[in-house]
Amino acid sequence: MMNKRVNVLHVAIGYRKCIAHGVKKYLNGWFYVYCENTNLHGFRYINSNGSLIENIFWFLVCISSIVFCVILMMRLWANYSNNPIVTTIYTSNPIWDVSFPGVTICNNNKVYRAHADPIAKYLYKNGFTASESDKFFSSLMKLIRPDKISIDNVTAMDVLDYLDVTVETLMEQLMQPCSALLLRCAWIGKIHDCGKIFKTVKSREGFCCAFNSHYDLNIEHLSSNNTPSNFTNFNETFDDLPGVDEILKAPGSGRDVGLAVALNIEPDMYKATSRPYVGASVMIHDPIDFPDIGAHLASVPPGHVLAISVTGTSIRAMESLRNIPLQQRLCFFDNEIPGEVHYSYQSCISDCIAKLTYRLCGCLPFYHPETHGMRTCFLPDINCLLNFRESSSDFGNCRKCLPQCTDMLYNISPEDIKMNDIGFDSDLTHGLDVNNVSFVYVFFGDISYVEYRKDSILSWDSLLASFGGIFGLCLGGSVMSVIELAYLLTRHLFRRQPRKKQEQVSRTSLPPASEVFLSIPIKEKSQLQELREHQGSDNKRILLTWYQPALHYRKADLGNVHRKNVKF
Repeated sequence: MMNKRVNVLHVAIGYRKCIAHGVKKYLNGWFYVYCENTNLHGFRYINSNGSLIENIFWFLVCISSIVFCVILMMRLWANYSNNPIVTTIYTSNPIWDVSFPGVTICNNNKVYRAHADPIAKYLYKNGFTASESDKFFSSLMKLIRPDKISIDNVTAMDVLDYLDVTVETLMEQLMQPCSALLLRCAWIGKIHDCGKIFKTVKSREGFCCAFNSHYDLNIEHLSSNNTPSNFTNFNETFDDLPGVDEILKAPGSGRDVGLAVALNIEPDMYKATSRPYVGASVMIHDPIDFPDIGAHLASVPPGHVLAISVTGTSIRAMESLRNIPLQQRLCFFDNEIPGEVHYSYQSCISDCIAKLTYRLCGCLPFYHPETHGMRTCFLPDINCLLNFRESSSDFGNCRKCLPQCTDMLYNISPEDIKMNDIGFDSDLTHGLDVNNVSFVYVFFGDISYVEYRKDSILSWDSLLASFGGIFGLCLGGSVMSVIELAYLLTRHLFRRQPRKKQEQVSRTSLPPASEVFLSIPIKEKSQLQELREHQGSDNKRILLTWYQPALHYRKADLGNVHRKNVKF
């Protein structure tokens, strides 16, 4: 048994050596052929007739060139993979090409006394005390900014049940109406009816009044013909109702080329406020964004003028970025998200936070734009909302929200000045008490804007050309060099015949010796001397053969071959 194992082992070792020898011989054969015929620099010296040291030297030089070539290509690919986008700055862009921002105005007073007093009387008739109703109204502010409430949860739920309204409806009824807050409105110096160009919207400040707000464009779904169901032509203008049917574009810059609003904040109507001062908050945001994340906020008290100078910064992605994988470009194009026509990064974050809130607390704040039948948070949920806002660990789940590839960013420079009754008069201020009224001006501060254009740093053809340049620099090769190598390997792999078979074919294909060779003994001394001088041979006897194949045969001469006798 042991002898059989030893014999099997010897056979296996011998078979392995045979295979290794065959592979080595095979590689040596085609490698030397390739070195002798390739146009790559330096390879022909590996198989030259020089010394062994020279051959080894050129072999090492060629290997080093290949390694250097691979390193350069890997560095180029790593740079392209990690930084595939190049950004170019353009500064000479006219401001009238930029959409005017959305303007949302919110009174800090969230419980309008004129609307709250009838509700308090109704609660008093149903057994609630004045103290309980006051605590109820003051606690409603905690739905916007969660904090400790001054009323117990049971009483709060009983009040809501007696009123028989939803939280959202109640908060909308308690807000100061836009018709009372907005006294006079002007767009590019022309007075308009505030109730027609402003609309009541939800925001992170609760219910507010918004101008040029088109958040609904963000949530429109594609119809069967792949266009929004109420698609708006942004190139059209409607002078009668600015900002209602289309996203506005200001024709220039300056305080007189924008929005001007006179506000009646009504401090005597304050019953419950979200901020510890009397005034209004003005939010500047993208027209298609929900006024929450990313909105810039400025405040104006009564008797003051708030001038908000807006500057625009455009980020524009070229179409070449669509060919870059999402993991590398890290941004979304419009219509790239199924079901959304105008993707918004800020709205995506707001929606993500709302989903996290609902998952943790089982409800959504009343000011969120889309509840989809979900329960609205009320006073018993305040502690959960407060804990959610204090924890930031769950916000990492919003990483699926990526910035927009093409976006417009707004920055503001607010200026607040107290007014004095010095006899100034204009269409906006005419007949108004400047000591109790506030004025807000929103306009572009510069005639141009900065645009950042993002483009692919290298296209596929440029990347291929760069690889080709490195290949030519290090090895002096081209595409044909690679094709030659592939062809040689394929040819040797599929067309190579065994040596014995080749020898058999070559022997059987030779004609008879009688038809090929003619041997003539050389006897004369003079002939031998000439051949020795010509061939440098010391042989005393030489056989000279000369074969001339017949080009044409006639039937009578078949089998005969023309022969010539050569004599010296």
